[in-house]
Amino acid sequence: MYRFYINNTDDEYHYLELGREFLPDDGFEVIPYSGASLEGLLPDKSFFVNPGMSGDRDAIKREMYGLLADITGIRPPWGTLTGVRPLKPALEIARASSVEEMTEEMRRKYLVSPEKASLLADIARYQLENVKGQPWEKASVYAGIPFCPTRCAYCSFASNVAPPEDRARYLEDLIRETAYAGRLAKEHGTKIESAYIGGGTPTTLTAEQLSELITALTGAFGIDPQKTEFTVEAGRPDTITEDRLDAMKALGISRISINPQTMKDETLKLIGRDHSADDIRRAYSMASGAGFDVINADLIAGLPQEDEKDFEAGLREIIGLGANNITIHTLSVKRGSRLKESDPDYYRKNTETVSEMLDISRRVLSEAGFRPYYIYRQKHQIAALENTGWCMPGKHSIYNIRIMEDKQTIIGLGAGAVGKVYCPEEDRIERIANVSNYGIYSGRFDEMLARKDEYYR
Repeated sequence: MYRFYINNTDDEYHYLELGREFLPDDGFEVIPYSGASLEGLLPDKSFFVNPGMSGDRDAIKREMYGLLADITGIRPPWGTLTGVRPLKPALEIARASSVEEMTEEMRRKYLVSPEKASLLADIARYQLENVKGQPWEKASVYAGIPFCPTRCAYCSFASNVAPPEDRARYLEDLIRETAYAGRLAKEHGTKIESAYIGGGTPTTLTAEQLSELITALTGAFGIDPQKTEFTVEAGRPDTITEDRLDAMKALGISRISINPQTMKDETLKLIGRDHSADDIRRAYSMASGAGFDVINADLIAGLPQEDEKDFEAGLREIIGLGANNITIHTLSVKRGSRLKESDPDYYRKNTETVSEMLDISRRVLSEAGFRPYYIYRQKHQIAALENTGWCMPGKHSIYNIRIMEDKQTIIGLGAGAVGKVYCPEEDRIERIANVSNYGIYSGRFDEMLARKDEYYR
């Protein structure tokens, strides 16, 4: 057990988060301390951090990073950055000075590796070139469909395998919540920048149900999908049918997701997906034939029993199938997932392989004309790495960009939806969460409606 006595602080949170990128939770302790120097008085595996009594948290974290790197022999490429949004501080620096200055500052202040600093620079350039207007001038709408055909081994989202009658009852309540929230938005003059139907898997709804929900959202919030970005996360290829695609196209939807995660049949079975790579190919063929303007794909680096060749082959095939907006995820082993229960330390394994997969993705996507446009991190990701969204120029998702900025109000509808209210005067976000279980959501529906009032208090 390693012990780190952090001098001149009473808040261990940031140092605990940094320690977790090097050591398991039961392998170290962080102990806030203020008082006389402990140097030379501590037993083996105990360290006195910040003997100079600095009040600069970043300086203390740099010192601790150096100690941890010496102890473990590893140097996480995101340096001392432990938050989920590494672009936030980077963009602030870039807007105040330049992208070049930002690159140097991320390396100096946060010890970010040259490769990751370069990636942040590429994303910052894309956003500065292509994203206009202040994020808080408009809001976004998110509607959640908490149902999936099966549950993936790495998943802990609020998604359920549910019978058709449950989905129908849930949809009725969601449409009622949509009407109520839309009425409030119109009364307060809220303008909508983007709308997103996510999950779960929204295409577990029938074509008729999808039409109902899209019509309810566009009507309640005054959205024209031809002018306002509107995305439906189709997700599972085995739920994508011609009648569902036709229903979305008929209502003006031009952006969908088809998320393979992998193109290897053996891995699909391992992670609990009830479809094949051929199903993915058929789904892309149907979507391309229907004429959707943007087709997003998610691929995961670090899935069980996959190597670099499997990953690169899957990525190249997805590009060839017509995806023009691709998010490369590093596997995050969530609490409550089957993978976490069967192997709690899975996310600490195969770190070199997964790092190479991300390097491959950057090379292959760049060569194909894609540009990185948003980035975020999650806890328990392999090697403390990242998720990066790539797009062909102009095919980015403003919803994805805004949700990572944390400077926009997002109206969350449905079970598991977490809305946000942004207060620009204080540069502060307040979260307004619905309950995650769809049965409890319906049972406490009046309370869910009342929570919509909180957006305007």
